[in-house]
Amino acid sequence: MSETTSAPADQGTVQDPKANTLAIVGFILAFVAPPIGIVVSAIAASKAGKAGLDSKLSKWGLGLSIAFTVLYLVLFGLAGYAALTLQAA
Repeated sequence: MSETTSAPADQGTVQDPKANTLAIVGFILAFVAPPIGIVVSAIAASKAGKAGLDSKLSKWGLGLSIAFTVLYLVLFGLAGYAALTLQAA
């Protein structure tokens, strides 16, 4: 008779579903509306930190949101500068 051994159940950390949902929303907002993505990702990272978890998705969302916000500000600034210089000429 052969015995079947079962693998031990995964005892990994369980993430807070609200923090995980916020992390996903914040990551998506990083591409759609970066300033709002900063706020949502920061809240998700805070909730995950309070729960003792490391939410890499919220950190990525926060980083991308900040990067895209800076990029958009630079592009709009250059566009405004170009518009003003072309108007003066």
